[in-house]
Amino acid sequence: MPQNVIPLPDDPRYMDLSYPEQGALTEEERNLDTLPPDQRELARKFWQAVKSDFRFNEYLRGCLNCGVCTSGCPAAKFYDYGPREMIQYMMRDAVDRIWEFVNKKVWACVQCYTCSMRCPFNNEIAGLIMLLREYAVQFALPSAKEILAPYRRVLYTVLTLGNQVTPDMIQPEAFPDWGPQAVEESKNMDVYRKAIPVDLLQRTDIGWHASLQTAVELMTIMFESGVMDAIKNVDPDLYDMVSDIYEERKSQLEEIREKWMNGELKEEDLPDSWLDL
Repeated sequence: MPQNVIPLPDDPRYMDLSYPEQGALTEEERNLDTLPPDQRELARKFWQAVKSDFRFNEYLRGCLNCGVCTSGCPAAKFYDYGPREMIQYMMRDAVDRIWEFVNKKVWACVQCYTCSMRCPFNNEIAGLIMLLREYAVQFALPSAKEILAPYRRVLYTVLTLGNQVTPDMIQPEAFPDWGPQAVEESKNMDVYRKAIPVDLLQRTDIGWHASLQTAVELMTIMFESGVMDAIKNVDPDLYDMVSDIYEERKSQLEEIREKWMNGELKEEDLPDSWLDL
């Protein structure tokens, strides 16, 4: 080899001129340089957690950069958001862009799954969006706290009763942002429901009447599965509220069971609903 000629290293990452800092660094490490120092470690941990989830490798297969996912995305028509953007960042291990995406854009998705259905590579794109959202909640990112704050009442009913909303909740004082038309429709909700030939849909109050045992079982699942741990990070007050209700209902259920086992209660004395206690 002629003198004064520097041999090229085996690892091409030493000579990647697209980065000012040379060296055998992964793309993830290089991209962290663009983030503020106080965010780099959290961004790294977040991205590593997402990639270590077993669903990540199942959902992300590849990308042709065809844009079919974004062309059919309803959110992309109104927001600075696109599924292809996210997939490209993931393929490049662009942790800085993923960090920006999850803090500013990931909540624009409406979860219609059009992107997943149209992707020629069979990427589960909507599933990847959900993955980012789940870890945004687990890491208590500001974007997750902000987006979930208005839904405290909905989360409360889901966690304690197993349903989201019941038709009788559509009232002016409860949902003023739904507009006058929704309020007008709520006046005839009983009539609309009775026209549906399914017994359970004919009662607008059915969602409020979960049995005590069902409610306790539901909340037990929420605590044991880690759902409440995620809620605790983004909304500590809601966590404390549900925890108090959970402990109260467990005590009520144990008291009823004890009285039943001791013959102090007759079958007709058992409550149909926790509301009757």
